[in-house]
Parts: sequence; C-alpha cells; structure tokens
Amino acid sequence: MSMHWDIEELAYRAMGKTEKEAEKAINAGDIDEALYEKYEISFDQYSQIVKDLLPFTPQIKGGLTGNLFHAFVDVKQERAIVKVYAKADENA
Repeated sequence: MSMHWDIEELAYRAMGKTEKEAEKAINAGDIDEALYEKYEISFDQYSQIVKDLLPFTPQIKGGLTGNLFHAFVDVKQERAIVKVYAKADENA
C-alpha cells in the first residue's frame, strides 16, 4: 500500500471508522469532503500534519525485518497504519 492510502486510512480511523469502513470510504474517494466536515482541513494539510507528527510516535520494530519505524498503530490488530523508517541517529 502507498503512504497516501495509509494516511487516508488513518484519517478515517481517527474519525471512528473500522478498518473495513475505512477501506470502503477510501475506495469511494471522499477523503477531502470527510476531512473538511470533521476538521475543516484538506487531505494535503492532514497529510502534512501526519508526516510532521510521525517522528514523535514511539519506535516499533518490524517483525520480519527487524527495522525500526515510527508509526501510528492499531494496537488491537497489532499492525502499523502509517509508518516511516526511524533515523539511525535517533538510536544513539
């Protein structure tokens, strides 16, 4: 999946939708309208906020690779929704 898709999923999940409801909404293509109704911001603005906040999320270790990521996670499903690689100098 692309980061664009992942950020859309995060937006819908933050708005209270389940994973399946989020997937259906993403496929319908209504993210800009939904974000504006809820937060009065565009998808581009929401994406930038998510990207700016990712470094402040805890680091998690990828199960298969062992790589470190910063991620917004679904704790119940034990999976990352949006993630980026942690920078090497953060571990020092």
